[in-house]
Amino acid sequence: MPTSAPLEPTAPSPPTATPRPTPINVAVAISPTEGPPGTEVQVTVAGFSPETEIELGVGPKNAAYDVVFSPRTNADGSLTTQLAIPVLAKPEEEWVFVASTEGGAVRAVSAPFQVTAPRYEPEIRISPSSGPPGTEVQVVAESFPPDTVVEIGVGRVNSEYDVIATAQTDANGRVNTQITIPDFVEPEDRWVIVVAAEHLPVKVVSDEFDVTQAPTPTASSEDLFTRTNVYLIALGDDGQSGKEIGCDDSVVPVEVEIEPTIAPLTAALEKLLTIDGREYGQSGLHNALYRSDLTLVSASVVDGEAVVRLSGTLTLGGVCDEPRVQAQLRETVLQYDTVDRVSIFVNGSPLEELMRGVEN
Repeated sequence: MPTSAPLEPTAPSPPTATPRPTPINVAVAISPTEGPPGTEVQVTVAGFSPETEIELGVGPKNAAYDVVFSPRTNADGSLTTQLAIPVLAKPEEEWVFVASTEGGAVRAVSAPFQVTAPRYEPEIRISPSSGPPGTEVQVVAESFPPDTVVEIGVGRVNSEYDVIATAQTDANGRVNTQITIPDFVEPEDRWVIVVAAEHLPVKVVSDEFDVTQAPTPTASSEDLFTRTNVYLIALGDDGQSGKEIGCDDSVVPVEVEIEPTIAPLTAALEKLLTIDGREYGQSGLHNALYRSDLTLVSASVVDGEAVVRLSGTLTLGGVCDEPRVQAQLRETVLQYDTVDRVSIFVNGSPLEELMRGVEN
């Protein structure tokens, strides 16, 4: 971890950034001697004792500096390494590199490094250049400082922007990432995508992104149901015409037309509950629900279980109406491949429990 070394401690050898005479011919050379924040500088140290651990630091001239590296010198008392001018350095400041032994008994300071304004001309490309909120957009920005955190935002033309993501440039100053156009963008306004270095005055703005209206989901005619089954009772059929239920009856499917819909379960139940009379047309099939006055509240299918909620009055005509009513409702629901189990509630109570309390 980098540590901060005060420029003028009370110790006998204050680590200031200004050189002072020492009995040892130590020196620190740097190259280049100017550049923007983040510049990599070659630091060459000479004149120290061989195979000795020293501290290398960097800081503004005549101010405190940070120790950033503790290498060992070579057999001839020298070493060469790369250190960077911190990104927080400001243009027109002078920074120096300091090499010292532990405690600062032997120390050398480089010539000043002149911090200049960054010379970056970043570019940006986005793809696609239009779409509704929620669109995934590829953002490629180049000619940024290398290994630098950048903020990616969306904003109106010639206005402020909201940061919606961050990324880091590679060693070549390039970033390639994806963002999602957020929900707050509106088609009525003109929008751009902005990439800006987090700690440097380097920013680029894209061409306009044309925000379009989100499409309204519509089902194709192939996805719509126009026919479905409702289930009625064949009295005394003993399982010949359909599935056998109690009292030697059978529950039998009857195909009916419904308005085109993507929710056939709801349509089938509504059709079943609105059948008038005891008999269904001329079919001879019995409708055990004709005495009841029930309305569908909701029908949903989650993980293979259909939950049907009804409201109103349930009236039975005798003991045999119990399996008949259950069969008509359950089989109408179970006809769909997405349904494995059925739970039916009337006025919030399970159908099976309600039937035990119904007076015939």
